[in-house]
Amino acid sequence: MNILLSIHHEMNINAGAPGVTYQLSRQYERLGHQVSLFSYNDLPSYIPAKLKGLVFPYYLMRRIKKSDPFDIVDASSGDAWLWSLFRRKDREEPALVTRSHGLEHTMHIGLLEEQKRGNVKLSWKYPLYHGGLRLWEVAVSFRKADGSLFLNQQDYEYAIHKLRVKQASSRLVRNGLPDYFLNLSIDNVPVIAGAPIRIAQVGSYILRKGIAYTAEAMNVILKEYPNAEMSFIGTGCSRETVLADYDAAVHSRIHVIPAYRHEELPSILMGHQIKLFPTLSEGYPLSLLEAMACGLVPISSFTTSSFLQDGKDALLIPMRESSAIKSKLRQLLDVPSQLQSMQRNAYETAQTHDWSQIASETIQFYKELCGVTTG
Repeated sequence: MNILLSIHHEMNINAGAPGVTYQLSRQYERLGHQVSLFSYNDLPSYIPAKLKGLVFPYYLMRRIKKSDPFDIVDASSGDAWLWSLFRRKDREEPALVTRSHGLEHTMHIGLLEEQKRGNVKLSWKYPLYHGGLRLWEVAVSFRKADGSLFLNQQDYEYAIHKLRVKQASSRLVRNGLPDYFLNLSIDNVPVIAGAPIRIAQVGSYILRKGIAYTAEAMNVILKEYPNAEMSFIGTGCSRETVLADYDAAVHSRIHVIPAYRHEELPSILMGHQIKLFPTLSEGYPLSLLEAMACGLVPISSFTTSSFLQDGKDALLIPMRESSAIKSKLRQLLDVPSQLQSMQRNAYETAQTHDWSQIASETIQFYKELCGVTTG
């Protein structure tokens, strides 16, 4: 098959959605398919960064129309809304798959809740595009698609019931792990009571990742447990920015790594035991899978997918509850034997997320769509 994958970001393999797009392209090529990528990197260099999101659908449409015919255009949400309006079903045009990397509408609802709680103040400009036109573009790109892909049950149900997306051609899909995260040798040294315990939060230091709730909990936990340490990895900001949210008394046990290369993450996570993940909105979090593959036990507010089993390979918490974070951390810190047992279970769960299998399943979905559109 001749496949075009689009992503409305710079093509950075260390980032979430662009990294997923890159991994899929590699797996599709291994399966013998022809793959093209289209991202912000393919836009004219004179376009200002703030305008790239607005003009990206236009340039994607040009790319589709000026290239050799594709069989499938797999576009991230909102990318192909413009082309979808002009697409002619009576001509031999590619089948359109719209892919969510985390549905903008559920993220929008979460952001409004944070504003209501006083944790963020949205600009007056927000309703004009990101909270208005952008949501419409995304909805159109899903409604006009031949097939739609979602990463979790919450996004899937919202799209079906609120956006009127076709259920018959919508699917739940997974994200996966590259080879260098699979079958790692994890530390089998027993966790001894009182020994250092290292907790990691991986991802941008932004509101959506639940940083306010982390700070409220960890300011208490780090004082209660002198053997606990906290690492913030891939923050995208300085150590000083992170420490501003923490009491000076615990600064020496907080470590910050602003950026890293993706293949370095397993070695960075070595020696950590717990993955803190109090996210407020997510698709199918790669950092969660990656940490589990390194033997970390998640304490996670991401509960809308079936791959986490509460009490076995993760401890699940309600969203926006720092008290739950503290309770679950105490549970693991106080019972080292439970922590070590769950580390092994988390590791085993992660091994089921092989990109090659996920890519094969998606190719089968493409073929079903092409059969419908040409038959």
